[in-house]
Amino acid sequence: MGKYAFPVIAIALFIAFFELGSFTLFDVDEAVFAQASKEMLHSGDWVTPTYNGAKRFDKPIMIYWLMAASYKAFGVNEFAARFPSAAAACLLALVVFFFEGLSKEKSRFSGPFIRRESRAFYASLSLMLSLFFLAYSHAAVTDMTLTLFITLSLMCFYLYSTKESKGYIYGFYLFSALAFLTKGLIGIIFPVGIAFIYELLTGGFFEALKKLWSFPGILLFLAVASPWYIACYRANGYEFIQNFFIRQHFERYLHVISGHTGPVYYYIPVLALGLFPWIAYLPQGIRAAVRERRNSPGLLAFIWLVFVVVFFSFAKTKLPDYILPGIPAAALLISSGIGAAAGKKSGRFSNWFIAFVSLVLAAGFFGAHGYLLKAGINAGWAYWLSGIMFIMAAVSVFNAAGGKSRTGVLALLMAAFLTVVTAGAVPAASRYLQGGLYDFSLYAKKNLRPGGVLIEYKINNPSVVFYSGHKIDGIGSVNELAAALNGAVSAHKQVLIITRRDDAKDVLALKGPWQPRLLETRGDYDLFEKQ
Repeated sequence: MGKYAFPVIAIALFIAFFELGSFTLFDVDEAVFAQASKEMLHSGDWVTPTYNGAKRFDKPIMIYWLMAASYKAFGVNEFAARFPSAAAACLLALVVFFFEGLSKEKSRFSGPFIRRESRAFYASLSLMLSLFFLAYSHAAVTDMTLTLFITLSLMCFYLYSTKESKGYIYGFYLFSALAFLTKGLIGIIFPVGIAFIYELLTGGFFEALKKLWSFPGILLFLAVASPWYIACYRANGYEFIQNFFIRQHFERYLHVISGHTGPVYYYIPVLALGLFPWIAYLPQGIRAAVRERRNSPGLLAFIWLVFVVVFFSFAKTKLPDYILPGIPAAALLISSGIGAAAGKKSGRFSNWFIAFVSLVLAAGFFGAHGYLLKAGINAGWAYWLSGIMFIMAAVSVFNAAGGKSRTGVLALLMAAFLTVVTAGAVPAASRYLQGGLYDFSLYAKKNLRPGGVLIEYKINNPSVVFYSGHKIDGIGSVNELAAALNGAVSAHKQVLIITRRDDAKDVLALKGPWQPRLLETRGDYDLFEKQ
């Protein structure tokens, strides 16, 4: 497997770190995590996270600790905020590589020429050269770190289950504890649930309980995971329980939060797009997995993927990042599917599928160019993406006609695609969505005097807090705005107001000595000032 390890490391480092700090933080999630970690570093309170001075219990402590440590190493900037996710992504690629390498030398359902090291390389390749990997390695959020810990936990359990070495069960509990510190109850539900079902299907109910039970392992879990939860409860009492467990776990699962919802099949197109073009080989990989022997990593991967997708499909709140912990499992299955499809009718179907979707995407990017220009977005990259997809369609047609699966060519095209997305599309989206807010934030940082008031009117953009260095007052009604301005003027305080252009009429309609003046319009946002 040594000859493939270096290419995996090189590709992972390139995709995860390319242009990592070259664009501004996106609202809302990236910026709020980055700001909360910044506040933790400045306050020295390593137990209770805060955002804009208020307690924040949305996620456990791990992401804030990692970002704060990164700030200490690299300074407070975009690169440092995203570094934990990029580093976790690189480690995840290696873990998937070695996880697939645990399989037997050959698999009769994966084709006679697909050896262990090749399958391991395909697994990592399909993970690394995907939109999922690119997006969440470049996002200052919890998801890539969570996915790494869950994957390590399940790999340890697989080694424990197949090699009968008790030491691996401690790795299972240790990494589950770190996952619990990263995103709460999911860190327990996923590893334990997936491992239990795997043993239930291969050894029976009591065998599954016996395999999972380890008193020293449970003590290790509690020793790693419980200190912060206990400390946070002691510092904040029932407020922590209410906001963290009840609202962020049970209410988020049972009710729609912030309008993020979708149909029960929501994650099917998310999987297809996030893992394109490799998703075309997933059906063959699933077929191979369910037919292999009981201790195959393919069977564990199948249970793993289904568990994650089904679990979140029935949740009321839905977001694309929720199923990221299942993507390594999909990559393991895809590696088997690539071998199973070679030279077979199913392989031709995969190639025709890739060709069709590539043509649709090529046409979409080509047509989007004009619309993006009209919206004021620099869109030369859209033609490049269209061309790459057109070439992928042509290669796939050629593969289908000849009964071949040239995964190397697809990998090169996907590497080019992701490079253009990172260098062109993402910075353009950042300038369009965040550019005005970024400029206004820098204006506030430079010009807002000590004691001045920074107001966000009818918007919630944490990037303003991060880049301005000022606490913001979030105001949602005209009456509140008038009262705030009246109070600031009476106290002789300078006021800056950021709002959407559509809501600027409320600010302009204010009368009296507190009426602010419009300083500038950038994109969808206006900046007002009252000296």
